[in-house]
Amino acid sequence: MAIIVKDLFYKYTGDTTNALDGISFTIEEGEWVSIIGHNGSGKSTLSKILMGILEYKKGTIEIDSLILNEENSYEIRKGMGMISQNPDDQFVASSIEDDIAFGLENILIPQESMQAKIDEALDRVSMTEFKDKAPSDLSGGQKQRAAIAGILAMNPKYIIFDEASSMLDPKGRDDLLNIMESLHNEGKTIIMITHNMNEVLHSERTIVLNNGKIIKDDKTLEVMNDSSALDASNLEMPSDLYLYHELKKNNYSNEEVLNVLWELASRK
Repeated sequence: MAIIVKDLFYKYTGDTTNALDGISFTIEEGEWVSIIGHNGSGKSTLSKILMGILEYKKGTIEIDSLILNEENSYEIRKGMGMISQNPDDQFVASSIEDDIAFGLENILIPQESMQAKIDEALDRVSMTEFKDKAPSDLSGGQKQRAAIAGILAMNPKYIIFDEASSMLDPKGRDDLLNIMESLHNEGKTIIMITHNMNEVLHSERTIVLNNGKIIKDDKTLEVMNDSSALDASNLEMPSDLYLYHELKKNNYSNEEVLNVLWELASRK
């Protein structure tokens, strides 16, 4: 099972250039893939197309052997979940518990099965005590965990995190990454769209977009060490790797320090 994208194009009405310009890639089930690029590179456009929010006109997207089109979109979306950078956009009910129930109703989960799924999802993200709270009463990190609970309850195979950490403080980002690590260890496919280059190091593979085209698709550490690809996309090398390369370039001789920096940069 996989997501297979072939020769995908997309242009917004009124634009003269393509937001996505003939991109092709495959994401295998169980992978953790980062998609990075500067603002306007096409990465968020891609996430919305994969979720069926935007309708592409040229190219093909195949998800678990089904072509993503109007006929198959409902069936495909049952296996897809997305966490956006602003969790407020995902809430529709007056309490967290009711919001999760609403999502389950949309995929026709029987009423008698709902409560167990809701309770389990809230427990997974340490939000059980907040289930009766209104989303507006929660902190940014709590809102993001509540949004994740809503996705977990529906048990999708593929989960897209679209700049999901951008509004979080450092602790909230760490909590989010820990949840993503746990989901990946359980076999979920993680697609992480981010501008935070240190977060990228947690993924196995990275796709670099620039002006709607893929300019690099490789193992994450290989991509992060490719300064030319990063420079072409106006991206900065992660801090650990940058320091490592700067020390090496300046003939720094303490191998113990260099090894520690390399281990930090090489972590998933």
